Parts: sequence; C-alpha cells; structure tokens
Amino acid sequence: MAKALLGYATGTDPRDLHRLHVDNRALRQRVVDLEDLVLRLQQENDALAAVASASVDEAVARDSSLTRA
Repeated sequence: MAKALLGYATGTDPRDLHRLHVDNRALRQRVVDLEDLVLRLQQENDALAAVASASVDEAVARDSSLTRA
C-alpha cells in the first residue's frame, strides 16, 4: 500500500514532476517575498512607535498634568 501511495504521490509523468517543481519554486519565492514584507513592516512599525513615543514625551514635557500618577 505504501508503495502504491508513494508511486501516486511522485508520479512517473515528467509533466507532473515539472508542474510540482514549478509550484514548489513559486511557493518558495512567495515565502521569501512574505518574509521580506514582514521585515519591512516590522521596521516601519518600529519607526512609527519611536515617533509616537517621542511625541508623547514632548507632550508630557510641555504639560506636567499629562504625567501619570
């Protein structure tokens, strides 16, 4: 049974193997693209958080009533 499933999964038709290879390559590229996007978004988020933190610090420095009790 295992041999039958293995034969079915891998196939012997070169077109099937080529299609699997192309699909695999496309999926790997998609993963790389998504990882790059995650890194870019993390950098943007860090920059925005720094700006927000600086803005809060400036507001607190101007108005002492904004300090936390």
